[in-house]
Amino acid sequence: MGLRDLERAIERGVDGVLGRVFSSDVSRLEIEKRVERELDAGTRRGAPGTRVMPNEIEVRIHPDDANTLDDNTTDIERSLLVMARDHARDMSCAFEGPLVVTVTATPEAQRGTIEVFATAEHAIAGVPPGTLIYPDGYRYDLSSTGPDGIVLGRDPDSDIIIDDEKASRDHAQLRPSPRGWIVEDLGSTNGTRVNGFRTSAQLLLDGDQVLIGATEFTFDAS
Repeated sequence: MGLRDLERAIERGVDGVLGRVFSSDVSRLEIEKRVERELDAGTRRGAPGTRVMPNEIEVRIHPDDANTLDDNTTDIERSLLVMARDHARDMSCAFEGPLVVTVTATPEAQRGTIEVFATAEHAIAGVPPGTLIYPDGYRYDLSSTGPDGIVLGRDPDSDIIIDDEKASRDHAQLRPSPRGWIVEDLGSTNGTRVNGFRTSAQLLLDGDQVLIGATEFTFDAS
């Protein structure tokens, strides 16, 4: 048993005793605090000048505790995704693969305990993590694409079809690189803009606004 496994076992034991003594209910805030602790504990050095935070998070609670929560497990998963992304930004950390959170109610977990397992997993085929957020909030997982990336434009064969007269048929390409995701204009009529500035090719940073025609996307680095 490794040091971290031993710490988890001790934490589960202590939490179990406290749960039995005080009969306390598990709350979403407590779950978020435990996940944050595991993210910090699992953070490690990545490429020179970078730190990598775990991107696959599993939370296990007892079914009785799940029934006392104000939110269902799906809502908690969504809030944990937002919390993990914000925490990674605050700590200047990156993810090596798509961020995945699961909250499971299982009788194998002790009543009154929160079990959290956080690991860092690489994206498929070495493609870096990244998400393109549509104007309506829909999230396109870039890490699930291949090494050629995706093409955006009005052409029906585009990976992302943009129903916008100001967009060209083959307007822009998003492609992975060792440093992250790059947006490249494909000779469009109206150009591609990042944060309001026209560009031919540019490395995207977390939170960048990408304007294609009159349609603006947001790039999320996780």
